[in-house]
Amino acid sequence: MTRSSWKAMLPFTFLLMLFLAACGNSSTTQTSVQSTPTPAPAQGQELLTKAGQNLKTAKTLHAIFDITTAGAAVNGTVSTEVWNVSPDKSRTVVLQSTIKQFSTGSITVSNGKQIWQYNPAQKVVYTGQVSNTTGTPAAGRDQTQFIMNIVQSVFFHSNATLVSSSASVNGHTAYDIQVTSPASAQSSSTGSGSGNFNYNGDVYIDKASMLPLLVKLKIQGFGQVTLGLPMLVLNRPVDISLFTFAPPTGVQVLPFPKTTTSDTGTITLEQAQLQAGYHLLSISSSQTAYQLQGVDALGAPGNQIFTLNYTKGNTTFAISEGKSLANLPVSGQQVNVRGTTATLSSTGYTKTLTWTENSVGIQIAGNVNKDELLTIANLLK
Repeated sequence: MTRSSWKAMLPFTFLLMLFLAACGNSSTTQTSVQSTPTPAPAQGQELLTKAGQNLKTAKTLHAIFDITTAGAAVNGTVSTEVWNVSPDKSRTVVLQSTIKQFSTGSITVSNGKQIWQYNPAQKVVYTGQVSNTTGTPAAGRDQTQFIMNIVQSVFFHSNATLVSSSASVNGHTAYDIQVTSPASAQSSSTGSGSGNFNYNGDVYIDKASMLPLLVKLKIQGFGQVTLGLPMLVLNRPVDISLFTFAPPTGVQVLPFPKTTTSDTGTITLEQAQLQAGYHLLSISSSQTAYQLQGVDALGAPGNQIFTLNYTKGNTTFAISEGKSLANLPVSGQQVNVRGTTATLSSTGYTKTLTWTENSVGIQIAGNVNKDELLTIANLLK
């Protein structure tokens, strides 16, 4: 994996944290199901793909997302209203939230060139040019799209079985399609664990519009996640004025933190240490086989993730650290690292070692084997 690939993964890592932290349990969604006598896998797969295609090809979107979770790690609720115009205009408003990272009234707006992130609790607006900022604006801009990508992933990559053609969700007649991740299905048949994103649950699709109404997933190692869509409108005209933002009177307007000092788009470890305000673990320079290529910083002050990019010969790997990464739910093999329990997971050729130390979440990821990951972890100081 190249260094540019790692930079491309940063917004995804940060947004995955946001998505999981924002989940909760919806009390307003009513569902009832009358199961069909015989499950229909082929028909379920066809219906799921058709609904996913409707989402994927939409030019505009206006929706309300009620994202919910119930698990040992995080419990809470967040409801957001979103507007998207393909390819790069978006607006997200937090309508209601019990998650401290999402203040009610928070607004994120991007017109494709400039982005604004307004936090009413802190009375601050961060703003910057999309093309001239490294990770943060992209992360804010793509928050809504990331949620849709999660939904699309379930629609296009699940094993699906139609279990009812007469379910009801908030007065809408719906298909109830049982879904499982390919990794879950493989683990069940082989009896082995997997570090992939394992889930099973149900997707409810409106029979009239062929759009999702409700997604309920049980995620291995995390808990129950629910995504309710009380409103989802595609391909309707959207007022273009929604994609600009005037800061409210009395709030502080600040640029996004400067995270680049050279054409490579990285900062030094010393600069990252000053921005973090806490100790960042790194490999000692005396370990000459490992070469630090630079550090990427993602996020607004107080909520940044720092990724140290290393090479060892022809191998590249990254060490990501941040308080917002602490205690994230990750499924995989449990291993002992640095006096604590870590989780070893894998996706494709990439292996990731994840743990929390001194209230800071740490992830080491790369195309390296388990022994090398453990060696790197124990070299950190």
